[in-house]
Amino acid sequence: MSEPLLQVRGLAKHFQGLRAVDDVSFDVGRGELVGLIGPNGAGKSTLFGCVAGAIPRTKGEVRFRGDSIAGLDPGRIARLGIARTYQNLRIFPDITVFDNVSAGAIGPLGISLLGTLFPPLGRRRDEAIAEATLAALERFDLLAYADEPAGNLAYGQKKHLEIARALALQPTLLLLDEPAAGLNDTETSELAARLQALRDAGLTILLVEHDMPMVMRICDRIVVLDSGRKIADGMPAAIRADADVRAAYLGGEP
Repeated sequence: MSEPLLQVRGLAKHFQGLRAVDDVSFDVGRGELVGLIGPNGAGKSTLFGCVAGAIPRTKGEVRFRGDSIAGLDPGRIARLGIARTYQNLRIFPDITVFDNVSAGAIGPLGISLLGTLFPPLGRRRDEAIAEATLAALERFDLLAYADEPAGNLAYGQKKHLEIARALALQPTLLLLDEPAAGLNDTETSELAARLQALRDAGLTILLVEHDMPMVMRICDRIVVLDSGRKIADGMPAAIRADADVRAAYLGGEP
């Protein structure tokens, strides 16, 4: 078997006396869509922050493509190919949809002094940014709104905008933190189809989500946290039948 794309080993994050993440280990294989679930306060978003470099870990190891990324800053980790979204919308409402997404496309290219000194290089960089931005907008049916202020979008479109911005970075691994929160049933079904299409196109996705029907339907595998610790890791059918998971998160019902 090939080496997992993401390896989390003994990861822990303690806030004073609180063990928000407590000795968690799991893998995410290339091309997998893995769900990370658990009750509120289980440590899911904290774990995301540790993987993405936004939250310093207390101990443990995080490896991406076989190399340690623990201790790297978020910008460096993003340039290596890990993009993320957040629980709460983080869009720029007063600038255009295009410019919101292009902020993600700029990430892997960085600031180019050569592009300023040599206009042909600058034009090629601008073309690459525009190409990545337009591709991400098209993926989420936002091309028609490219010149609109992002604040004018409907809530569901704003959720799509955040994912499009992350995609514009052209990541290998996409971390999605509750992308279906606040969506209605139709919007959730549409989002689920888009995430499956991204996975089918080869993108690896780690998904935090409370919408259990969607998680069970689209995820290849599910990791379950409770009070900072991993209590289960397996296929959706096995997770649904797990007594510990039902007791901790699914209400104890079969």
